[in-house]
Amino acid sequence: MTELTDKFKRLYDKYANIGSGPRKRSFGELFKGWFSGKGREALPVDTEFMACVEEQTDKIRDEGDAEDAYNAVLLILSKPDTKKFSEQDIVYAAMYKNAIKLVPKIPDTELARVNEAMDKVPKQYRFPVYKELKEALKERSETQK
Repeated sequence: MTELTDKFKRLYDKYANIGSGPRKRSFGELFKGWFSGKGREALPVDTEFMACVEEQTDKIRDEGDAEDAYNAVLLILSKPDTKKFSEQDIVYAAMYKNAIKLVPKIPDTELARVNEAMDKVPKQYRFPVYKELKEALKERSETQK
């Protein structure tokens, strides 16, 4: 495991622990804020995680190798792993936007495995950004042929 991959994994591990604490927002408030742009802002733990993931993804895109990109995309797609909605899981699903940046670096030999990982994403979390990632992978696969 490279240093970039290890750091990315530590980000996710840390957020899994500190981001899973009790939330004081209802499901309705959560969706109102995320999808209408109105309502409460994201919690600091969530915004910090999102910023760190974006920063680390950019670093992998710019400095990492194909293995780093592949491992990061698989980690991003591994969450959420439950069908039960939670605020933390919606943040995880929002991180699919970062995986799109790494698609050009994924090894050709691993594109099928990434698509398999996408198929395991619970349907509740297949938001528009999921579909954008699916389309980016499809385009990448077509250029591979």
